[in-house]
Amino acid sequence: MRRRLLAAVAAVLLPQAALADPLPIEFLPPNIAPRDLCNAPDTGAGEVNTEQGTGDLVLTDALRVQFIDQDIRRLQREDAARWFDFIDALISWQARLDSDFAGVDETFARITLHLRARKMDELRARNLIPQLRARVGELTNNQRLALARYYEDGVGVPVDMAFAQEMLREAAFGGNARALTQIARLQLRGELLEGWDAPMDLTVTMALGGMLGELNPGVCQRAERIAQEYLKGDLVVANADIAQAWRRFAADMGGAEAAWRVVEYHLNADGARKDIEEMRHYLARARELGVAPDDRQTSLLLASGAITEDDLERILGFNHDQDRRRVQRSLIPHLELGLKINGLVVNKDSLRLQYLREQALMPEAPGFVFTDLARELIERIGRWKAEPEAMDLLEEAVRRGDENGMQMLAEMLVRYRDDPRRLNRAENLLLETVSRFGMASSMQKLDALYRCQVVDAPRLPEAELWAANYRATHDAEVELSAGDALTLSPFRSPERIARLQTHALMGRTQARAEMGQRMQSNPLVSDRALRLWSERIGRSDKALESFGRMELDLAQSPAEWDLALEFFRRVYLNNGVTSALDLSVALLEDSARDPEIAKEILHLLTMAGMRGEGASIRLKSRVMAENTGPAAFMASAARVYEEFKDVIEDRGDFLALMFAIPFVSQDKADDYIDRAVSLMNCGNKDADELSDAYALRFDPTLSHHWRRITLHFEGGHLLSRLRLTNEQMAYFDKGRAPTPQEVVARTRADGDPAADLRLFDLTANPDLPSYDPALAAERLVALLDRAEGQALLPLLHRYRTAPEPVRQAASAARDMDDIYRKAAEAGDTQASYDYGMLLRDRAKAPADLGRALHWLQMAAEGGHDEAMVELGFALGLGLGAPRDAKAALDWLRRAQSASNPRAADLARLIGATVEP
Repeated sequence: MRRRLLAAVAAVLLPQAALADPLPIEFLPPNIAPRDLCNAPDTGAGEVNTEQGTGDLVLTDALRVQFIDQDIRRLQREDAARWFDFIDALISWQARLDSDFAGVDETFARITLHLRARKMDELRARNLIPQLRARVGELTNNQRLALARYYEDGVGVPVDMAFAQEMLREAAFGGNARALTQIARLQLRGELLEGWDAPMDLTVTMALGGMLGELNPGVCQRAERIAQEYLKGDLVVANADIAQAWRRFAADMGGAEAAWRVVEYHLNADGARKDIEEMRHYLARARELGVAPDDRQTSLLLASGAITEDDLERILGFNHDQDRRRVQRSLIPHLELGLKINGLVVNKDSLRLQYLREQALMPEAPGFVFTDLARELIERIGRWKAEPEAMDLLEEAVRRGDENGMQMLAEMLVRYRDDPRRLNRAENLLLETVSRFGMASSMQKLDALYRCQVVDAPRLPEAELWAANYRATHDAEVELSAGDALTLSPFRSPERIARLQTHALMGRTQARAEMGQRMQSNPLVSDRALRLWSERIGRSDKALESFGRMELDLAQSPAEWDLALEFFRRVYLNNGVTSALDLSVALLEDSARDPEIAKEILHLLTMAGMRGEGASIRLKSRVMAENTGPAAFMASAARVYEEFKDVIEDRGDFLALMFAIPFVSQDKADDYIDRAVSLMNCGNKDADELSDAYALRFDPTLSHHWRRITLHFEGGHLLSRLRLTNEQMAYFDKGRAPTPQEVVARTRADGDPAADLRLFDLTANPDLPSYDPALAAERLVALLDRAEGQALLPLLHRYRTAPEPVRQAASAARDMDDIYRKAAEAGDTQASYDYGMLLRDRAKAPADLGRALHWLQMAAEGGHDEAMVELGFALGLGLGAPRDAKAALDWLRRAQSASNPRAADLARLIGATVEP
């Protein structure tokens, strides 16, 4: 039907030649009442976790398919070549379970696997892409477009442009927005697609309609794509007002970023375009959707005169002067937090446990499946109760060569350190993970084994050897407080920052949180950087929890604390019981005297305690004590032990086992201590706990043994008490860190073309110790002197956004006329307009006005509507050229069609001077 309609329209509208200019199409958003559509969860998103309660769980085929699909995506990201056979088997499993997936989708999945694994010969040998061609009638429009790319680029098949164009045309006939856009761009370049007779304006209109699509949570992103088309101006004539209309539509549909972009539009608009009421409305809408202005944006709002201090407090709901953390640039609005509901007790079954048991039956299952199954079993049943089955699973993981399974089995064997055979097996497994897989973390575990865990510890020669090897890997976590993470300077602590960045990019939990805090504390950070790090943090519940703790630690006022606590409650709802202890501590600091809050704290501590968290068990015993005296505390501890003793037996962690020592028999105490030693962190706190445990058992020899071990930790007591690290000691009196100039010299020598750009960013940021306006201007001028063409555009952007002292110093060093001219020659219509206006403002002779007119015309021909108005004004008055009212009115009509608010009045005035 769609094809017949297109043919009918094409028969009525004469086919037009390919256009060199963008089309003046006004594609406006539909008139729909505001709603929070874009804040609604996608289908299947935000699932409520019910696996923590009691009751039977049924693993349906639909759930199996979800698990399989997640595994396929994850393994392809990690290493498609290494897991190729297993992923291929998972695809076959999914095809057996899902008839809709079998066939076409299955083939596309296999093609993607081959491409990710770079197995091009196998892709051709399996004839996968020709199989799709044989089933072209079953393909969706997006799949036809993908198949077209394969044949156009010769991926896995010989190049066949005719077939590729046929697929592109078929996808376009089906209304596919990407296909229609691609055809429109071909037409714009004068490359007509055979068999496509629709006029270009119809093609573009259909493409824009396809972009909009259905009204679902993704409509705000698609509306922004349409807005971008009207801002770029390469497909349709640039029209800022239509772009603004689409952003208003997205904001009305629940798009938080779109709402703020509407505010920014009015902040930057001239007087004729600025709509104060609309700006206030969408500022309130942005706040309602979770986005508030940062310090710089707040200053702009107040400087505009359109918003007062009282307006801000009324709209934003807080006093921004007292709440720095709420108004600074933040990645919190970019985090996608869900909901996880936890019961009081842990369900011994889970859907994932059932799925992993089935996956382990696959002949192609690699060792990590058995390691994952052991972990899930431990989480469900408990570390100690699940140990026999878990160790059997890990033995299978070891046989199948999984390095994480080897390390995990070694840790479990340490519990039996009195048995030389088992201890030797643990040692050999750790050595194998180092020699065969290069696992740096196993070096740290070997250091701990020899320094703390063997019966005759410390074995210092072995421990020091592995400690030195581990230090050489730079794998150790960068030890930073929340404040230290923000105050690290690249010119005082370059090594620590480099390690922090590396660890964050590797996915280390704490490093991700610290980098997120550093990013949002930088006033020059881009939204793209905030989105990137929010995504990295959001992938890990632990990283999210660490980030939330840092928000609490960094709060500097009651308002900031309230905001941080509010955010941490959201973290708890997202993570579930794993964040219960930290939320309890925050609530204790905040308002524990409130009976309702106290009740909530006890519930949170009980939930965490039921999972074997010793810190929660201990804290509950402390808050339940009738007073702060030792007798009251011991009585409360005894009651709490009775409540949790079965949990501690099955799944108690180090602190839970230590808590139980005063209440158990001698034999059980010895067993609990062996369990605890296998879990311990080889450091002062855990060694002191073990020493105290033996003191409680009246065993002075073993109590002294653990006290003696504390003397051989790296850093010892003094450094830990002074919050210093061995790394900081190692750099003592070893020479200062390089200055910015030295860094640039080194990176220049390495051939880094971005060296001066980085130096400019460091020296142009007033919040950094390296801020130096003169040096920043010097770098910018040097860059501008070398740049040509398109390379000028980002430099001009940096100049415009730099602080005033930097701009003044740069202007004093170079004639900005020259800077604008180069940018304009690079094709930037905004630069052409700015340059033309600059020349006109400085004009002292007719020749100067002629030069100004030239650049305004260049900008106007590029689609800049303000340039069209100024060009019409100049031609209408004869500024820089003989007066030409007809040409002036033509340009003003074009500006009017682009919705410029000044064009109509100016056209009326100039028109009044024309003789009838």
